Amino acid sequence: MKAQSVSSYALSNALRSVVSKAQTELLKAQQEASTGAVFDVGLALGARSGQTISLRKEYDRLSSLTDTNNLISQRMKTSQTAISGIIDGAQDFLANLTGATSTEAGKNTIVQSAKSALQTATGLLNSSYAGEYIFAGVNTDVKPVGDYLADDSTARPAIQTAFENHFGFAMDDPQVADITASDMEVFLDTTFADEFSSTNWSDNWSSASSTVVKSRIAPTELAETSVSANGEGFRKVAMSFTMVAEFGNIGLNDNAFSALIDKALATTTGAITSVSQSQSTLGIAEARTTSANTRIAAQLNILNNSVLDLEAVDPYEAATRVSALTSQIETSYAMTVRLMNMSLLNYLR
Repeated sequence: MKAQSVSSYALSNALRSVVSKAQTELLKAQQEASTGAVFDVGLALGARSGQTISLRKEYDRLSSLTDTNNLISQRMKTSQTAISGIIDGAQDFLANLTGATSTEAGKNTIVQSAKSALQTATGLLNSSYAGEYIFAGVNTDVKPVGDYLADDSTARPAIQTAFENHFGFAMDDPQVADITASDMEVFLDTTFADEFSSTNWSDNWSSASSTVVKSRIAPTELAETSVSANGEGFRKVAMSFTMVAEFGNIGLNDNAFSALIDKALATTTGAITSVSQSQSTLGIAEARTTSANTRIAAQLNILNNSVLDLEAVDPYEAATRVSALTSQIETSYAMTVRLMNMSLLNYLR
């Protein structure tokens, strides 16, 4: 019979190996207890690990879409606020037009009202959100509408030239007083109105794109989430303000001035209706985005539960393992201390 050799050194090395392994397992158990998920997905799930990876990838994609939709919603809310401001300005101007008089003071008042309304509308159309112009269509880095009253304006000279070409004399010519009501109506309905066609608007007024921003609000759903400053309603608003701002106090006789005011009343009324339709269209996109977020939230909840079903661990079992491994390590440390005190010198004393 062969006797096995036993030494304190061998026992000590064996305990160190036990402690090292127990510490590794303790780290895994502690993480599982704190996170509620398995430490190593591939080891725990084996062939099913690809399933949890796919679920997590889809979860991240939908989470990103939700974040994007929140930004889109804020941008549309800013757009709605600006459009409401334009409508309010047009309604106030409409009220001023109703009370406009052909006296010199009355003409000056309505002209100042038109200029102020035009500048306010221009500022609102140049609104931005997160560094992007929200009424510029897909040209989000370009200011949509130029200042009509600025020195470098191209729109104002075009309007003044159109007047001169139509009547054969400049706006400051005394012959302006001879313009009849019917002549003024013809000019406003033809030559002047043509300055606000989509082509001339883009040439002289706007740098915006008529192609609006389309956003993916759901995995299989796109929505037009912006309104362009090139829209008909905005052009009509500018047309109404401009005709009064330019021609209101150039010396028109009472009949021609009345024809101007009547045309401005009709144009402003139509502009309010058209801009309101754009606001409604944007409102539909807002509702669709909110609905998409609700559906995505439900999908995220399902995906999250599916991942938990695959990766979750029993918290009580994990806590029990932590406790057992901690006790094992503490016992190993205690035995190591006892073994270190075992020596022949201590025995011979």
